[in-house]
Amino acid sequence: MMKKTFTVVHMGRAAGLTLDWSAGFSLSEGTPGAKPVWAYRFSQLRGSSDDGKSKLKLHFQDAETKVIETKELECQILQSLLFCMHAFLTAKVASVDPAFLASIQQSN
Repeated sequence: MMKKTFTVVHMGRAAGLTLDWSAGFSLSEGTPGAKPVWAYRFSQLRGSSDDGKSKLKLHFQDAETKVIETKELECQILQSLLFCMHAFLTAKVASVDPAFLASIQQSN
């Protein structure tokens, strides 16, 4: 099981954003292992944006209502978080689409 948790601030409170290979994104406040405040699968991510410094917005589509929900976070090591998020998402795509790897190797 692969997962990585980053310390973030969500709505003014300290929290942990976890990227989990099998579960996706989750945000927990308080003690490690606490019940997540919210959780989304990687497939629910519809976009993201950041200010290049510490602020990150993640746009998720609710599985039932199809409404796009935006989660705003602050992270002091934003570049590390973005690198890790990109690595997880690329690996997920590659794991479900073998042609993806072939297309990357051909373009290099």
